[in-house]
Order: sequence, then C-alpha cells, then structure tokens
Amino acid sequence: MAIMRRFLLLSPVAVVVGAVVFLVLYVFAGSGQFGLLEIGLGLLIALLATATVLAVILVAIGLVRLVRVRSAWAALGLAFGLALAVVLIIYAGIAASMQPGDPGFNMSALLTAAGVQIPTWLTFAVGLLITGRRSRTAGDSTLTPAA
Repeated sequence: MAIMRRFLLLSPVAVVVGAVVFLVLYVFAGSGQFGLLEIGLGLLIALLATATVLAVILVAIGLVRLVRVRSAWAALGLAFGLALAVVLIIYAGIAASMQPGDPGFNMSALLTAAGVQIPTWLTFAVGLLITGRRSRTAGDSTLTPAA
C-alpha cells in the first residue's frame, strides 16, 4: 500500500510537469500562441498521460506483489517496460499491415501519445529518487525505494 501511495502522491506533480512541458513545446514548436485554450489543452493532455502511466504503474505494482517484491523502483521499471512493449507491438502491427508505398496510418499520433508521457515517467522517477533519499536520511524504513 505504501508503494501505491507514493505514486498517487506524485501524480499531481506529474500532471503539472507534463502540462508545462506540453505548453512550452506547443508554444515554441506550434502556433506560438498562449491562451486559455492552450492551457486547457495542455492540462487535459497531461492529465490523460498521467492517468495512463498511473494505470500501467498500478498494474505493475500488482504484478510485482505476486512475486513478493516490495520495491517502487521495480514497479516503475516493470510499468515502463510494459508500456514500451505495448507501443512497440502496436507500432509493429501497424507497420506490418501497410503496403510498400502506401501512406497508410499516420503513426505520428501514436508516437506523439507515447512522447507526451515522457515527462510523466521522468517525474515519477525523480520523485521516487527524492522521496527515497529523504526517507533514508530521516530513518523511515517504510518508504525506501529498494526493499
């Protein structure tokens, strides 16, 4: 339960970081506009990315508990591996279904959806690193990242 609580506590930070990164990329690489619509779009995309990552992490927590591992780092690593495997399987399936010279499906939508999650994964990893270091210096053994 402590591992799940750590990720749930990091989720709002991940949403904010994802929204800020999206807005910076959107303004500099996109239209150059910055308004209320762009802020709402950034928050929505960051919320969806964080919810997706958190769902995969919660599945990974359940899987690592099956083998009696109580490590937040193991859950994060397994979740990242699962998400990467799903993206690669979808990507390979789409690529295999296209004929040579056929424009087919625009894979930029899949790659963008996967790329938007990068700040979320990094936020969870940095958050685990910070809370793990802080709990070791405080002597709290219930929140150490490696069990």
